[in-house]
Amino acid sequence: MKKKLEKIKYTLKHKIAFLKVEKQLRGKNTLSGYLHDIDKPLLYLFCFWMSIQDIHKFHRKHSKHHVKNDLKKTHSDLLDTVIDWECARMTKPDKPLNAYETLITFYPEYKSTYLPVIKKYLPQQVKEKE
Repeated sequence: MKKKLEKIKYTLKHKIAFLKVEKQLRGKNTLSGYLHDIDKPLLYLFCFWMSIQDIHKFHRKHSKHHVKNDLKKTHSDLLDTVIDWECARMTKPDKPLNAYETLITFYPEYKSTYLPVIKKYLPQQVKEKE
């Protein structure tokens, strides 16, 4: 349970950073922003039979802001993904890349989908040749 409590703290710090970046990029916070990753702390607290790894798998499969799932995504969902990538470096020492670097490093096959969003909201990150 101690590890799950540490994960809750980690997730809540990330949520605060998400809301900060969302406000900067969207100009306001949205319901989607307030609900961002809320399933994880709830699963950590109440689904004692699920491992941390199972919770992460569940979250990725059922969250539109995660790239590799079969959920249909709106422009708002794509922006949520970019916000998620951008704010991860603020609170997650294991994830130091900005949104553009995350796209190019981990999801280059999704470049045509996410690069236009990054160009619109974080143009300073995009290399000149892109």
